Amino acid sequence: MFDTSKKSYKKAIAYYRHSAEDKQENSVAIQRGHTEKFAFENNIIIIHEEADEGKSGLLANRPAFRRLFTNWIENPDAPKFDYVLVYDVSRWGRFQDQDQAGYFVHLCKKRGIEVIYVSRGFPNSENQLISSLETSIQRYMAAEYSRQLSDKVFHGCVKVSQQGFSAGGTAVYGMARQLLDVNREPIRILKAGEHKQIANERVSFTPKNDETTDAVKKIFKLFVDDKYLISDIVTFLNQQEIMSANNKRWDRAKIIKILTDETYIGTRIYNKKWARLKQKSHTNPRSEWVIVPNAFEAIIDEKTFNKAQERLYWLFPSNWRKGINAIKRAKKNIFNDITLWLIDKGATEFEAQIILSELPIIFGVKTEHKNFSQWCFLILEKNRQFDEVLAVSVVPEIKKYVDGFFTFQINEFTKTNFLVLSQNNSLYHKGKIENTKLEEIIIRFIKQLISHKHSLKRKLRFVENL
Repeated sequence: MFDTSKKSYKKAIAYYRHSAEDKQENSVAIQRGHTEKFAFENNIIIIHEEADEGKSGLLANRPAFRRLFTNWIENPDAPKFDYVLVYDVSRWGRFQDQDQAGYFVHLCKKRGIEVIYVSRGFPNSENQLISSLETSIQRYMAAEYSRQLSDKVFHGCVKVSQQGFSAGGTAVYGMARQLLDVNREPIRILKAGEHKQIANERVSFTPKNDETTDAVKKIFKLFVDDKYLISDIVTFLNQQEIMSANNKRWDRAKIIKILTDETYIGTRIYNKKWARLKQKSHTNPRSEWVIVPNAFEAIIDEKTFNKAQERLYWLFPSNWRKGINAIKRAKKNIFNDITLWLIDKGATEFEAQIILSELPIIFGVKTEHKNFSQWCFLILEKNRQFDEVLAVSVVPEIKKYVDGFFTFQINEFTKTNFLVLSQNNSLYHKGKIENTKLEEIIIRFIKQLISHKHSLKRKLRFVENL
């Protein structure tokens, strides 16, 4: 035994951390070697160690870090000690808020325990300002390293996603992760939790072609073709003992999730959510998403998927109620504007009301389903006496309500009086008109009206001056 009676020894707890992205020189073994050497040279006895292996330093919620505080620093029954030895500031943590790093040091100091960064040694007691400044700079550098690494990883994921490949994560229900070689040729289906081993290999998605894929197809068929309600689909699947993901029973939310997931039409989407640096996640606007259509084999055709989105929209009262209310407001505003314009042209208020009751002005709600917009307009039989109609596009979600104007020939409507229009339809571009043409169109409608109803010609004398 060594004679230690003449030496004054301090006691310490050693804390080590090595994350998955750290280099080998930051391994726990290397940290331990440096820390033990420092302790020996400074007459410090390490009475206990805590080590977080493969844990990010962005948060304090690490098992060993929690034990350090719970079992030792904040535990009044723990053996007394003087220091917490940490290899460097980054091992203590890469907190994005530097005050958070300082907070945990402060908790130690309150209990008479000093945090010592081994790589720097004991702080200079004669120049505490410089020492504190150095610590602050190192905390910033530790946080900045994580931010830069996160940016590099993110931009790498964006590049991979733009090529139509997976940038991580699991496959959706009914699909599997497909490993591809450099020529995009399939190698094998990856197992759950399995990752690619070669850097130039890529991962995509593919239908599993099993009972889960069949379940997805069944859900869309029941909803789109058979007009099942979502609750009825839930009941059907559970009665048939068809299991959802993780072998769970179905519920309403799971059905809606499948019906709205563009992955099923072969679209690769990345950056839906911001969830970096262990911070609180949030949904990004669609303009920031990386969207690659036809990136892999689809389970559901696009036409069926779009029909599902349209039906989903109208199934929720909050949607169609918004639409109805928006049409009411838009109609009131448009009709008020036309009334004032007619009165300015010489019409009485009564004459203006007669004209408004006859004019072929129709309204339709613009619905937006992720990557496309759609309109549905309805005409009345009385509108068919005209050659064309003025269609007003209404958007429920904004205060403006009126989104735009179209003119359509009557023969473009079906026998059911409906006209469904999408933005990639040639009819959209053909019918879209500028606001400046509204006056010209209204005058043309009025003249058509009195030519069909001669009785009105005598009542509407002001028309001659239009």
